Amino acid sequence: AERRVAEAVLDTPSTAITWSIADAARIAKVSEPSIIRFCRRLDCDGFPDFRLKLAQQLAKHQSAQAAKAPRGQGDDPLAGMVDDIFLRAGQAIEEARRDLDLDALRAAVALLRRARRVDVYGYGSSGFMASEAQHRLAGLAIPAVAYSDPTLQMHSAPLLGPRDLLFVLSFSGLTSYLISNIEIARKAGAPVLAISPKGSIVASLADVNLNLNAYRQSSGRMAVPTGRVAPMYVLLDTVFAAMAEVEGDQD
Repeated sequence: AERRVAEAVLDTPSTAITWSIADAARIAKVSEPSIIRFCRRLDCDGFPDFRLKLAQQLAKHQSAQAAKAPRGQGDDPLAGMVDDIFLRAGQAIEEARRDLDLDALRAAVALLRRARRVDVYGYGSSGFMASEAQHRLAGLAIPAVAYSDPTLQMHSAPLLGPRDLLFVLSFSGLTSYLISNIEIARKAGAPVLAISPKGSIVASLADVNLNLNAYRQSSGRMAVPTGRVAPMYVLLDTVFAAMAEVEGDQD
């Protein structure tokens, strides 16, 4: 049981620091006492202490990586910031490619192709990505509606059925509004496709999940979303390009 907990944490350490003990037990498929035993084996005073120490280690690792990153020409701070953003975007896209399971991609294309209607859910920064997905689906002649408002999602979810598809975009995989509305859609019989971090709650609720683990912040004073938005765009490109390829093969 403790090995399963360790594997779940190592799969997505940046996501694990946001889990509750119930989330950890659910994702690792163990009991909460097993989580406590795992923490004690690592000399942690419970799960909150384990999360704190994990976050500290991740911060040290990110600082070390930032120190190794190439800086801008001379001592120009603007050039250094620009280089950092482009570097993070490139690294995030490379990581997304390594994480992409081609069998999951094929299954995602199959779900989208047989859907009568697609509702796309996002929230916060993933909300505008839902609108992007809607436009892409419209270009493939698939009826789709994007919802970034949780109340509208709650009203649309029970109207979905087995012939429809719920397509969920989530950078964290932990947004409570999305989770509750996914559960409503599942109860209505709708299949669920997600782009979210491996091992997250959203991923566990999806019939097919495309892993997106590039959830990071800049080492500077402000969050830089490029490292997560860029790979989401590329994953959407990949999904819809694969759909077009399948359609072309069948013509």
